[in-house]
Amino acid sequence: PDVSWIPNRHYSGVFGLMKLTLPKTLPGHINKVIVLDTDVTFATDIAELWKIFRVLRGKQAIGLVDNQSDWYLGKLWKNHRPWPALGRGFNTGVILLDLKMLREIGWMQMWRLIAEKELMNMLAVSLADQDIFNTVIKQHDYLVYRLPCQWNVQLSMNTQSEQCYSEVSDLKIIHWNSPMKLKVKNKHVEFFRNMYLTFLEYDGNLLRKELLGCSNNTSNQTQEVVLSDHTEDDDCYDFRAERELVHRTHLYYLDYQEAPASDYDVTLVLQLSMDRLQ
Repeated sequence: PDVSWIPNRHYSGVFGLMKLTLPKTLPGHINKVIVLDTDVTFATDIAELWKIFRVLRGKQAIGLVDNQSDWYLGKLWKNHRPWPALGRGFNTGVILLDLKMLREIGWMQMWRLIAEKELMNMLAVSLADQDIFNTVIKQHDYLVYRLPCQWNVQLSMNTQSEQCYSEVSDLKIIHWNSPMKLKVKNKHVEFFRNMYLTFLEYDGNLLRKELLGCSNNTSNQTQEVVLSDHTEDDDCYDFRAERELVHRTHLYYLDYQEAPASDYDVTLVLQLSMDRLQ
């Protein structure tokens, strides 16, 4: 009910507005949170991002990277009317939220009043929560802390993120914020796609291949036959493939009383050769 009343043209529907409600919906003892879209690739330790909370001052409660397209400048097409924003606006694919500060300033009422007023002219949001965050920041710029651009390198169809990564080599987060995701048209997309695939292969499935000299078995042969029946041009290919694959997982993020099967239990090996066993 906190966001379902907002007319929304974004394909994410009501779920794309939920970030606005986190100071209310998360338990009161949680004072800080990092909010990430599901289409981002981390190329660094997330602990580095947590450290940035230490430099927030005063009423700075929202850490964001500048939007890397001209969307909020209103120049993408004729009669394009975006929601109000400060400068180029900000992208909400990566957000630092100081929940304690937002609760103290009455965040839920603040954004709702601003959204209600703006909707009288705009009628609906186009970029879900991002439009409302930007309009609030336009009126209350003391809330925002500008994150360095490498914390949200955006690969949308109209991106100008090259201005960021041409000057900064230490990229932290890649954001596939085009509806085309990995198939986005970008002259450097192959570099970013390879980065994504590198992390994807950490699941260890490559170790099942015969090319490494491991003995094969019927289940692996069956799996490869099933996958060969699908084509990557199929929009549902990834979903069908996931149904057949068995991933290596980190089992113990949460407290758990494990009963080890033996004295030697390896949960994840990224590199292994015979000389390393000696």
